[in-house]
Amino acid sequence: MPVTNSAKEIINNALRLLGSYHIPDDDTSSATYEITQRAFEEAANSIFSENIFQFNTKRIYGGPGTAVSTLPDGSSPSTDWSYRHTLPDDYNLLIKVVDKSGTTILDWTLDNTTADADADVPYLFTTEEYINIYYTFIPDLIIGSGTNQGDQAIRMPAYLARLMSLHIAANSAIELSGSETRADYLYQTYEKALRRARVIEGRSSPAQQYINDSNSSFVNAIKYYGKV
Repeated sequence: MPVTNSAKEIINNALRLLGSYHIPDDDTSSATYEITQRAFEEAANSIFSENIFQFNTKRIYGGPGTAVSTLPDGSSPSTDWSYRHTLPDDYNLLIKVVDKSGTTILDWTLDNTTADADADVPYLFTTEEYINIYYTFIPDLIIGSGTNQGDQAIRMPAYLARLMSLHIAANSAIELSGSETRADYLYQTYEKALRRARVIEGRSSPAQQYINDSNSSFVNAIKYYGKV
């Protein structure tokens, strides 16, 4: 049968690493439950706010943008930008911005405008009206069901579930076992697993965009060297 990675199973795997008893499904009040629940939330925040995996990456279509010329004074960081785009509420890190043809856009900026001080996330300013935005988010792994990407721990790849368990175990070791040595060992194991997770992620994705005369100024310069 396939390996499932519910939040409770990830926590119980962490407790096994600590040599502790597992938490039964009906336990919602014990000290162990409270400690590991906090550790679970901290692990999700730490891992997915600082790292880019396919699991916590999204792409959204951003367009049409709001013309900067129609905004109140002070709503744009400069006159270099033509359109303002709104980032999603679950935005964490912006990875890249591309235009409708898929070409990477390099001229963009994020800005918290004084005219919209109540905005939850920065605005994205570009010279393009229609764009695609690639970004990371911090998944909500506690809830028991959901259809959106990242809404369930069961959607998580096994290597990330193990990473979560190691982080929880390392972060709970002193409270649950009283052993600083075990906490230090588990944290070192977690760091090794994090490096391994990055390698696995890299192997499952293209290393880089292929270079050609349409996206490299260097190749293009050689091709047309000496021509007027």
